[in-house]
Amino acid sequence: MNNNYNELLKKCTILLVDDEDNIRRKFKQALELYVEDVIEASNGEDALELFYKEKPQIVITDVKMPIMDGLMLTTIIRKSNDKIPIVIISAYSDKKLLLDFISLNLIEYLIKPVDFENLKNILYKCAKIVDKNGLIEVKITDDCFYSYASKSLKYKQNSLKLSPKEISLIELLLENRNKLITKEHIEQSVYGLDIMSESALNNLVLKLRKKIADNKSIVSVSGLGFMMPN
Repeated sequence: MNNNYNELLKKCTILLVDDEDNIRRKFKQALELYVEDVIEASNGEDALELFYKEKPQIVITDVKMPIMDGLMLTTIIRKSNDKIPIVIISAYSDKKLLLDFISLNLIEYLIKPVDFENLKNILYKCAKIVDKNGLIEVKITDDCFYSYASKSLKYKQNSLKLSPKEISLIELLLENRNKLITKEHIEQSVYGLDIMSESALNNLVLKLRKKIADNKSIVSVSGLGFMMPN
């Protein structure tokens, strides 16, 4: 089961919020061993903006921060999203503070310095919830996300259906982000036993680009194959 969670975490983005730069940097390095991407903020206000823009699958936030603290950030997030896993970290083992968070459906409350072995177990808890609630969405452009749960594109809040071959191709490109995927690899992974012509592949890529609404979202590489830039 842990292997499944490891694979799922690799598709996740974590929003990490902590006003102490050194601690946040070390924490980010530890998280990057498990997840696809870690986006950072030093206060709750900046974190909220990133939350709406980047749509992370997991939030890990400090409690005491300038401008907007972790309690306010968590309260606002929970008003619009009651499913995303949220983990609180703090240098204070304040029981009253913990009680303030109880109604906000947290995954865990961690005391600094964080035990990184314990962190792995907490990330597995988060992965379980992400999986259960179908929260895996990967950003392609600022306006377009791919949902692994619904196997569809979400463009400006609209859901766009994809054909089986479009699904196979976009997942292949996302799993190898910023890497060349040769036409031979695409033929084997996407077309299987079907015959892949040059025109059929180009047409498939063209349809995906139109649905993503960005011609640069899938790049042709010197006639060798295609790649999806970060």
